[in-house]
Formats: sequence, structure tokens, C-alpha cells
Amino acid sequence: MIKELMHDPIFLAGKSEIATKEDLQVAQDLLDTLMAHRETCVGMAANMIGIRKHMILCNSTEGDRA
Repeated sequence: MIKELMHDPIFLAGKSEIATKEDLQVAQDLLDTLMAHRETCVGMAANMIGIRKHMILCNSTEGDRA
């Protein structure tokens, strides 16, 4: 599910918890949100969608290398 992006600097600076197998839905939501913003964003952390977990996704392709 595409989530709204979090912009609150206090929340974004907060401490996150380790992600577990139970957080697979968070990973899917993070991926969906990253793909929805792929024109302007190449990476996104879980806290950017309001979830304080150690989780970062990056979108890159080998063809983009110079």
C-alpha cells in the first residue's frame, strides 16, 4: 500500500527498532511507496512512511551508471 510521506523532522530523527520477519508488510508498503515516487526518489527508509524500523530500500539500475 502506498503510504503518505512523513516530513516531521522530530519523528524522522527518532530512534528506530530492528526489523523482523513480522515486518514484511512494512517492507512491501515501503517498496510500493518508493515505486510511486521513483521519478524523484531513489531510496527510502521506513521512518519516511511513519514506521520506526531499521529498513532502507534503494531503486537502482545498472544502466544508469556513467
